[in-house]
Amino acid sequence: MDNIFLLAGFISGIFCLAKFFEMRYVDDEPKPLKLLIRDSLIVYVSVICGIYVIEQLSPVVNDTIQPPSIKVFTDEFPL
Repeated sequence: MDNIFLLAGFISGIFCLAKFFEMRYVDDEPKPLKLLIRDSLIVYVSVICGIYVIEQLSPVVNDTIQPPSIKVFTDEFPL
């Protein structure tokens, strides 16, 4: 999935469903829907920021873990 907004929407939707079921069946005191929507928006923005940071740091991490191979001349020197 290349579209980070779609991925963030899926993750936020799953979080929203999980919190709704928790609020409905686990918690005794019902919470306003406004808090559920606010938390889902926070998750959405956090996922977008996290994916952006990972995409920006991945070239640096890849170069650190696997440095480019050094080209060495191993044949006889032509004179």
